[in-house]
Amino acid sequence: MRTRYLIAADGAQSRVGSNLGLESNREWIIGVEKVFTGARIEGPPSLLCFLDPELAPGYIGWVAHDGEETHVGVAGYRARFNPLASLNRFRTKISRIVDLSRAEEVAQRGGRIPIGGILRRIGNDQGLLIGDAAGAVSPLTAGGLDPCMRLSTFAADVVTEFLKTGDAGVLRTYSGDKFRARFTSRLWARRVASSLCNPTLVELGFKALATPVLKPLAQHIFFGRSSFPDFGSRFELENSKSLKLEV
Repeated sequence: MRTRYLIAADGAQSRVGSNLGLESNREWIIGVEKVFTGARIEGPPSLLCFLDPELAPGYIGWVAHDGEETHVGVAGYRARFNPLASLNRFRTKISRIVDLSRAEEVAQRGGRIPIGGILRRIGNDQGLLIGDAAGAVSPLTAGGLDPCMRLSTFAADVVTEFLKTGDAGVLRTYSGDKFRARFTSRLWARRVASSLCNPTLVELGFKALATPVLKPLAQHIFFGRSSFPDFGSRFELENSKSLKLEV
């Protein structure tokens, strides 16, 4: 198959990125979840998050109930836990909150989640990376859908302009270096989170984030619009050579 330009969205272990000589993800957590129908859980659709450094070291356990299906999962550093064994223990631990005794398991999935921040070399004159392949995942929260959509919009603008003009200089604007500096605080927060192995310390940290002083910070980090660096979404040519980004 021949193409003028290639956009790769082939996941955290991108073979396309490797073949193009671009940068690869090197820091991960491993996640696994099971999906059930018929689970009994009180209340409206909800997302419940659980901190447990033994069952989910460096991340969380979760129960996501959408009103029809219930997702139960854990994630963490592979060297510090057995994902499937932890998931089974987690299911037992939450049995008072989620009744799965009559539920039917309809799916099981898992994989690597990159947490090293957006990569520096994510494009060249042959192709570019988006999504997990580009490391477009929040290092702290491991959320990837929102940054993937924003980076994809930026990539579409860049590639469209390149195909219209044939100017390879346009492609140089698509660089992870533009966003790496904004990851500094998130990367440090990730390192702090990864070092919390004691359940008591995790509990104290959680209680601290729930205080009136730190709660606004926690809301900004985990739910704020700027919880992930924004990407340029529009640009215009200047002197037919350089690009001005509107970020």
